Parts: sequence; C-alpha cells; structure tokens
Amino acid sequence: MRFVFVARDPRPSGGGGGGGNRQTGPIRHAEGIGRDAMTLRIAKPSPIAPRESITAAPLPGVLLDARPLASGMRDVQGLPEDGVSFGTSLGPGSGGGVGDGAGTGIGSGVGPGVGQGAGGGIGGGVYRPGGNVTPPRLITQVKPKYTDAALAQKIQGTVVLQVVVKSDGRPGTIVVVRSLDPGGLDESAVAAAREWRFEPGRLAGTPVDVLVTLMLDFRIQ
Repeated sequence: MRFVFVARDPRPSGGGGGGGNRQTGPIRHAEGIGRDAMTLRIAKPSPIAPRESITAAPLPGVLLDARPLASGMRDVQGLPEDGVSFGTSLGPGSGGGVGDGAGTGIGSGVGPGVGQGAGGGIGGGVYRPGGNVTPPRLITQVKPKYTDAALAQKIQGTVVLQVVVKSDGRPGTIVVVRSLDPGGLDESAVAAAREWRFEPGRLAGTPVDVLVTLMLDFRIQ
C-alpha cells in the first residue's frame, strides 16, 4: 500500500479566539501608547529577567501575525474597533481576553486569536497549512487493512480523508471526502488514520489545530 500525506491547502487559514472578564457592561475600546490607530497586541516571547528584578505582569497577547500599533496615552485592553471609552468591562467571557468567548483573544471563539474559531489567528474553523502555519509532521502511521469483501471484488483505488490534526498531535474530526468502498475500505482507512500520530502544526511556535488531507491508496499486489 502507498500513503500520500498532503499538507498544503490553497484556502486561507482559519483560527480565532475569545475571552472576557465576566462583566456584562459595555466593552472598552483598546488603547495603547503611541500615535497610530490601535490594531492588536500580538503575543511575544517574554525575555528571561533576573530573579531579583520585579516587573509588572504583561497584558495577554493575541496570537497573530501582526504588528501592534497604538494611539492612546496608556495601555488599556479592549476592542480594537468600536467599544466605549469608559469602564472596565471586557465582556461576559472568561480567560482575560475580550468578548464572550474563552481565552486571551478577542471574540466568541476559544484561545488567543480573533473570531469564532480556535487556537489563534483570525476567522473561523481550524487552520490550514500555509503562510505562517506549519503543517503537521507524521510520526507514526498504522496501515489500513484490506477487507475480505474488497479483496474478493478486487477493489482498488484511493480513499481521501480530511483530518483535523489537533494541537496534541492526535487526529480529531475525520471526514471521507472521496469514497472508494463505503462500509468497507472507507471505514478501514478512517480506523487506521485515527491511530496516526503527528508533530502538530504550529503558528508562531504555538501548537494549533490544523486541517490536512490524507490520501490512502489501496492496491492489490
């Protein structure tokens, strides 16, 4: 049997995130020191400081490929657009971000991104390889088994799967996008793919959920 691991996808990456401080009042507008219009505070690695030094805890960053710009006189977390200029509400969500989601991001999603998705970035759904999103790397694969019925009928061809490789390197949602033998080789391909293990895809060094395409070929030798 021959396996082809397709990592690249021409469609744009997904992602997203959300958060809040469990307050129901109007959400603040973000401000920062500088002259430019505020965009988003991006996540940056923290420098290693001497043990004896004491520094203020940094505001949570949003995991995006962006540059932070600011126009205010002080750092105030909030919405990059709209929002009010008073109060302390960051929305009814949780995790220290902004909105009604969970995490350090902005919106209704989960994680450090912006929007309805998860794991960082902007948009909805999971990431796709490309740009600053690195594809998962296959570590362990399990070969699918030919069924007796498929052998008897000499069925050959390719089962194409779309697989969400989660941030822990395990397959999540698996969808058959091109069937070969419904109820037979299709199920065998899905069962085998669930046992595969990956080095997860990453955005800015952080593991994220990434959608990839797997092509499993069945050939009778």
